Amino acid sequence: MTARTYKGVHRAIRAARGSAVGRPCAGPDCDRPATGWGLVGHPTQFGYQADGRAVSWSLDLDAYAPLCTRHNSQKDGGGNWSLCPRGHARIAWGTDGHGHCLGCKRERDREYARRRRTSRQSAGTIAQQGTDTNTERRPS
Repeated sequence: MTARTYKGVHRAIRAARGSAVGRPCAGPDCDRPATGWGLVGHPTQFGYQADGRAVSWSLDLDAYAPLCTRHNSQKDGGGNWSLCPRGHARIAWGTDGHGHCLGCKRERDREYARRRRTSRQSAGTIAQQGTDTNTERRPS
């Protein structure tokens, strides 16, 4: 195989095996149809897409299987069937309808709320700096 890039490997898989769309998903206990080829083996190459997204792929075409959107999302970014890329147990936290970890969502939501609180507090401090805190009455 001469393909070395992420897109090149996916083109080579489609040329060798055809489309994965409509085939049964190779994910565990999944009855959904596949939407494309997904990496189920170990990645051997790492890089970035044009949009800045980190991707990993393998030059071994046998490391790919037909996967539905949910299971393909679970494997993207370095996760596996039981753990998300950040190490949350999928069985404990669960996933949304697209295979994204709910533990990661909880962490993102908490970080967002913390940043908003900090932003509001600092905005209030800045607004107070301009006010006159002297409450004594001056003689006229």
